[in-house]
Amino acid sequence: MKINKIMTKKVGTITSTATATACSATMKELNIGSLVVIQKGNVEGIVTAWDITSKCIGSGKNPNNCTVFEIMTSPVHTADFETDVMEAARVMADRKISRLPVIQLGSLVGIVTFADISQAVDQFTKDVLGSWKI
Repeated sequence: MKINKIMTKKVGTITSTATATACSATMKELNIGSLVVIQKGNVEGIVTAWDITSKCIGSGKNPNNCTVFEIMTSPVHTADFETDVMEAARVMADRKISRLPVIQLGSLVGIVTFADISQAVDQFTKDVLGSWKI
């Protein structure tokens, strides 16, 4: 199975010049815990709620003055639209990451999380076991 079958197609994005406050507000509005950082149409990084908490607020910085650039993870690991789910799982486990932006022809087209992969594998296992006649 390919990750394009399980990815979330609507991806929250932000620029690296935005403030941590604006980033938090966008995450709250979209009800998500991360945003992909885009600069001139390219994926530049990823920022999570944990990044805001640990790298900005927890470090004593003012979130109104702290930019996404200061707290984002970059470079960000991405996956191609046609990547196999199990390969994506290996990459995420090896790199200890829980989100992979998905790229097709150089453009951001989705994001896949470890939870997405876990649900897909769980469903696959149920489908396989359900087909066995005992």
